[in-house]
This record gives sequence, C-alpha cells and structure tokens, in this order.
Amino acid sequence: MFIINMFIKRRPRVNLMETLQIDPLNQLIPGGIPFGYLILVRGDLGMGKTLMVKQIARGILSKYPVLYITFDDDPVSIRSELSGYESRLFIIDGFNLGESTGRLIPNVVGNITELDPRQLLNIMQTNLPQVKARGIVIDSINDLLTNVDPRSLLLLLKEVKMITRRYGTLSVVVAHTTTEDISSIIDNMEYVFDGIIEIELDPNLAQLGIPVRRLRVKRLKGLPHTIDWFYFTISRSNMVPVNIDDIKKALGAALNIKGGDVQG
Repeated sequence: MFIINMFIKRRPRVNLMETLQIDPLNQLIPGGIPFGYLILVRGDLGMGKTLMVKQIARGILSKYPVLYITFDDDPVSIRSELSGYESRLFIIDGFNLGESTGRLIPNVVGNITELDPRQLLNIMQTNLPQVKARGIVIDSINDLLTNVDPRSLLLLLKEVKMITRRYGTLSVVVAHTTTEDISSIIDNMEYVFDGIIEIELDPNLAQLGIPVRRLRVKRLKGLPHTIDWFYFTISRSNMVPVNIDDIKKALGAALNIKGGDVQG
C-alpha cells in the first residue's frame, strides 16, 4: 500500500490550460483564448477595438482582477463602462499624463507621468502581485509608438510577454494602425504576440459606400482557430453580427434593378 501511495503522490498533475471564452470570439476560437497569452488587437480608429477589449476585460473580471493601463480614455469612463466589477478593476492612469490627480479617482492604483517604458514596467510589476490580476489591458500603445524609439517599444512588449507568462495573465494590447508608418512598425513587432486580432472595414463594401466592420483572428499560436472574417455592426455598445451574404444579395439585386432602369 505504501508503494502505491508513493506512486500516486509522485504522478505529475495534468495541467489543463485555462481559457477565456467570450462572444464573438467563440465563433472564431472554439477553445477560447488561453491565459498566459499576449494578444494584439489592431485596426484603424473607430473600428471597435476598444469595445472588443472591454468585452475581453469583462470576461476576465467575471472571475479575476484586471490591471487596466489606459492612455486613450479617462479612468472615470473606464470605471463607468466596466461598472459592476469595481472590486476587481485596477487602473493605471496614463491618460492624465504628468498629473498626479489620478490616484484620487476610485480604482486608480498608479499614474504614468512620462512616456518611459521603464516607468510603465515598474508600475506594472509593483501592482500585479498586489492586486493579483489575471488580466492586463494596455489601451493603447500609440502614445509610445509615436514618442519612443521602436527598439525600446519592442523590448517593452517582450517584457510584457515575460510578465504574462510569469503571472499567467491574459494580456491584451491595442494598436491604432492609423497611418502606413505606424502600421509598418506594428507589422515588424507582430511576432512578439501569441495572437493577433484584426478589425477593419470591408474594403470592397466601403468603396460602395457601405461601412461594414469585420473581425478576424489573424494568428493564434498553437491553437485551432478560423481565419474567416466575422462581420458586425455596433449597436448600443454591442457587437451585433451581420449576415454578409444577405448584404451582397441585396446589393446585387439593387444593382440589377438599377442596370435595368438604365437599359430601359
């Protein structure tokens, strides 16, 4: 019996990968996004990237604390949009850059006073073990993209990836690819990320004056996923699916009617 007990005690534990499953990503990543992964959400302004990131944040907040590093939005707005999870939400304020008033705002645990990757890393590493966060959001890295040497930014992202692995967090970074120069810099840094989510307007429909957004998982390291586009519109801060085939049929019918009128 002693030998059997020793064998049972020494058996390696099965390490089941914990994942986050949320809509609409469930349709593209059936198994969910694993904790311990660093994800990039990229696209032009107004495409719904921050909305997607807040969906991810809510999914994590339903079980675990989140460290939300904001450069693009007021901490008060973030707290309001993620209401109901205040006890697990911890904000690092980079929006009020250089000001010390952020700590007076509820949920703010740190302030970024200069665009220095070292300062950001120090604040992250100080707060992560204290708040026991399992989620990290950086929205967005554009202030750093335009003010920090690309090599320093690359090292920052690699450090964030190491922190992600060490603490088993699900970390999400937002990048607004508003210009070709910024898009090119991000292209060269994509290899650092475990997964990449792209959001854009359908270019063909946009040329016809029909602004339909679409989302895809460009890459997800080592996990099954579809690279098909998910088409959606935004209604009341929700990502509502759009049937692209119905739009194409309606458009085709309208063009046929118009062509018939011209011929007649």
